[in-house]
Amino acid sequence: MPKDKYQGDEVIGGTYNCFGSIKVKVSRVGKDTTLKQIVKAVEVAQESRAPIQKLVDKIAAYFIPLVIIIAVITFIYWFFHNGEKDFYIAMLNASAVMIIACPCTLGLATPTAILEGTSCGAERGILIKGGEAL
Repeated sequence: MPKDKYQGDEVIGGTYNCFGSIKVKVSRVGKDTTLKQIVKAVEVAQESRAPIQKLVDKIAAYFIPLVIIIAVITFIYWFFHNGEKDFYIAMLNASAVMIIACPCTLGLATPTAILEGTSCGAERGILIKGGEAL
């Protein structure tokens, strides 16, 4: 929202001049600017790991081998089902197990949610300090 500024008042990058001319003295540049600090805060928040992500990593460490074992068992069962050796049906069912139980969703969903949450917040003027706060 527009805010009146008077001689000697501090303005930040992106200030909009509504009337007349303006003379501005630059006091901060580069990494010292407010905008750069906001961008840095958003980047740090997006890179941080939420506590739930640590739990997801632990679960995925056991879940992935378990899903592979179940898929192999499924393949073996369907390969020898009814006495027929049907590689296509066995592979189809084993693939279905892998796709349905895809652990990738566990590993990708949490960081993606943090990234999206901090980005949406930043667009709306809400700065989130990190994944834990989110």
